[in-house]
Amino acid sequence: MTQNLNELDQRIRQITQQGPFAVHWQVRDIATGQYIGQEARQVLGSFSTRKVSVLLACLALVREGKLSLEDSFVITEELKDGVQAGIMRNLSAGIALSLRDHLAQMMITSDNICTQLVFQAIEDATGNSLQWVNDYCAQVGMFDTLHREIFPRSGELTWHHSIEGMTVTSAHDQALLLERLARGCCDEKAAIELGLTQELCSVAVDMMGHIFTPLLGAHLTKGRFVEKNGRGIRGLSQVGLLLDEDDNPVASVAVFAESIPVQLLDGTPGRNSAREMFMDFGQLLEAFYLGGSFEPVARPEAVPPDFWEQECGELLCDVEDGRAVNESMVFTFSGIGKLFLAYTLNELARHRPELLQDTVQITAQHRALADTGTLRHLTGDVQVSLDDAVRLMIGSGDGAATRAILDYLETVGIDVLESARQSVVHLESTTITGLEDRSAGDGLIGTTTGADVRALLREIIDAHGTVLEWMSTTFEPAGLATALPGYGPHTAEHWTVSDWSGLEHLRPDEGRTSVLILQCPRGKGPVGMVSHAPAGTPQVSAKFGSVGLSTYAYEQFAS
Repeated sequence: MTQNLNELDQRIRQITQQGPFAVHWQVRDIATGQYIGQEARQVLGSFSTRKVSVLLACLALVREGKLSLEDSFVITEELKDGVQAGIMRNLSAGIALSLRDHLAQMMITSDNICTQLVFQAIEDATGNSLQWVNDYCAQVGMFDTLHREIFPRSGELTWHHSIEGMTVTSAHDQALLLERLARGCCDEKAAIELGLTQELCSVAVDMMGHIFTPLLGAHLTKGRFVEKNGRGIRGLSQVGLLLDEDDNPVASVAVFAESIPVQLLDGTPGRNSAREMFMDFGQLLEAFYLGGSFEPVARPEAVPPDFWEQECGELLCDVEDGRAVNESMVFTFSGIGKLFLAYTLNELARHRPELLQDTVQITAQHRALADTGTLRHLTGDVQVSLDDAVRLMIGSGDGAATRAILDYLETVGIDVLESARQSVVHLESTTITGLEDRSAGDGLIGTTTGADVRALLREIIDAHGTVLEWMSTTFEPAGLATALPGYGPHTAEHWTVSDWSGLEHLRPDEGRTSVLILQCPRGKGPVGMVSHAPAGTPQVSAKFGSVGLSTYAYEQFAS
């Protein structure tokens, strides 16, 4: 081991030992083949990190000609049963995607409907999908890895569950596989040893490059991570490849945080600490390999509302029947235009009930005009209902779906801009100025105030109808919801929209806005809140997370 890697080892241990949970990790240097780690051979529940090996095992069948990336597989209602991860579970059955696009969704959003169909493709080609994947893992040196299930029903697990009967792996196996994948992108012989070609290795890396919620690569400035996450009930994990500015792989990494407390002694969720550790881990590797700076990630904290000005003074924070800071600020939609568009569509549907069931075609043209969302990374046209398209807009901020909505409404003769203006005419300080051309999943452009947004949220709560239901389907919510207590399906009950708070490089000249409806205990019912960060505000995600967590902890939940 070189002195430099010794130094890296010590720096990594400093950040992995700060949290009240076990961390198993390995980093492998692509140039030298050297590696460092800690308890990297410990066998652990793999959760969705398993999907990297599933991806490569499937692509090996493509190389053999037993599968084609253009094969089509249809999503059925039965496949949704018990699914917690991904965006397809909230859409109508009958959507057909190519194998390429199912693989992409498996990697981008960890979609377990698409994953089941990937296994179905492997089953059709081999007669025994689990055996094929296990044989593949053994042949590429993953001796700690054993696939035991096609679809783990993690939502039914308790925190103290056993890993017997589950798919298991180790940090060593995941880092090794990614190192071999990196070499396969550059060397045909290395690719063949993986059962692939250089081109297929590059396809795999590209699919890993669009993960919906990056953590290792969340704050990099000189390179990027292609990565895959794992979300267990008591554990979180990230595996990936660090690429330099020319997209050359320099290191593979696997980090598993295990036995994460649900709640720390300071009242904050334990998972927040683990997520911050992953972000710090990624920054540390960038600083070591690429010369980037290392700045520890800010952590959401439960701040008493009386101290909000001190901790988050530049933010607008406005909680229904609660604390308000900078409440007179007029701000751009900046991530919640989709809420106003959804409200408008619901109003239109009152007079035309069949509208939401109309068919919308999401095409390559829509993908080309999208700056956010997962559909822009797919290849074929997708037919969905208008209701499904709205769910994609609200739940994942999908720019392609949003553009398709706007185009469809124009096609059927609906003046969406005028309709939107009429639907919010009662909100005196809200002005809708236009429609998105290139879409970041907002649809509408305009300005509003905290009071108007709170009033809109109260209408949505009281109606207890379609818009609230749309807001219940948000995938991996950010903003005010990012630090709420709980874990997985047991997170505090809430409703929100997919916002821009975690998208640091998106429209940097605009601010960031987040909305949240929280279910309060003791019969108080749901309450709405909004926060806006002006352009240039540092550490927006942490500040929004602090406001949401603080509201939960203090404002509405005090006895």
